Amino acid sequence: LLIKLILIFTLLSTNVDAKCPSKANSFCLQIDGFDSILLDGSHFTNISKVFRQIAFLFDDDHESKELDQFILINNFKLEKLDRNVFCDFRFRHIVIRNCTRLNKIDRDAFNGTASFVKSIKIDYIGLTESSSEEFFEALNSLDNLEDLELKNHRLLNISDYTFRQKRLKSLHLDGPLEVISNNAFFYADNLSILKLTKSIRRIKQHAFHFRLTSNKTLDLYLDAKIGSMERRVFLSTQRPLTINLFLNKMSNFEAAIFKPVLMEQIKHELILHGNPKEMRNPCQLLWLFRSKHRFKGVFQFKDEPLINESYFDQWRCSNQMIHGHPSSSSGGTIVMDNNNNNGQTNDNEIHEEMNNIDRAGMDQSHNNAISSIIIDSPNISFAHIMIIIITAIRLLLQT
Repeated sequence: LLIKLILIFTLLSTNVDAKCPSKANSFCLQIDGFDSILLDGSHFTNISKVFRQIAFLFDDDHESKELDQFILINNFKLEKLDRNVFCDFRFRHIVIRNCTRLNKIDRDAFNGTASFVKSIKIDYIGLTESSSEEFFEALNSLDNLEDLELKNHRLLNISDYTFRQKRLKSLHLDGPLEVISNNAFFYADNLSILKLTKSIRRIKQHAFHFRLTSNKTLDLYLDAKIGSMERRVFLSTQRPLTINLFLNKMSNFEAAIFKPVLMEQIKHELILHGNPKEMRNPCQLLWLFRSKHRFKGVFQFKDEPLINESYFDQWRCSNQMIHGHPSSSSGGTIVMDNNNNNGQTNDNEIHEEMNNIDRAGMDQSHNNAISSIIIDSPNISFAHIMIIIITAIRLLLQT
């Protein structure tokens, strides 16, 4: 009765073009074709009950209950969304934000609106690992979902085959995450934008593997601090990639991970955002310029388009070259390998490719310095030298 009275008062005191108030503990139907329902505040602890109580405002036909959006915000008491939470109401867009105790969403929560929802944005909810399976089942029931944002949650692991929305086009997945497992997006056939933000401890080697081959480009945004990525992580996508990397988030830039991508027959693109000066070791980017004549794909510095090989002279990168590629400092992006037999050939090819990175750029004076250190080392005594000479003479006499 209280909700009905609040609603009737709102309807009577609101002009046709009025907008929903931004006050806490408010209930609002936006009077613009009855297209939005906003629940703002902690008063609402049973969402299904709310929809049953407002049903009298609508005609019994289905069209009158097809609305543009449902917004649930600033609720610090709501703990769950029950089965068929919207009754027979249907929404194109759902926003759930700042509901910090909401830790359970029933797998059948969106039953009534499953074929109608186009986008869901979820931000700051209390969802945890223990209730994640039901939550993702609820999302996977949305046959026509195209846009999904999942931010500021308490999930840790994205397991195999988590996202199975075949019409999903855009996914923004926030961290911190422990692991993104193999085939996490396997059934997301139409995914064209994937944003991973904040931090991810580990990305497995087939995390971006899709079941179908496609000519449509996947725009991948790695705007996150990544602990480790397994080797070949970008090589099983079966579609062109545009990989966006943010240099201020990268400690290491490993040729073993990114170089094979640029050498694939599929023309991938690598876009680096920011300035190399934001990295711990900018010299790790130098191999891009020294090996670009071998690339099928392309790379670019989005914010510093004039960067070339000579740009790195300010860090004396040649003095840091070891076996043709910059030495890596600890931490940051780490190359990992599963040591399975099937991948052994690829591993050898990657190692060989890394060893062949243009050695002509190595500083000769640096090599001379290393040679002089070896010869002049105090650890080599006169006795050692005499043993070497005598051994050499014996070998000559034997021949």
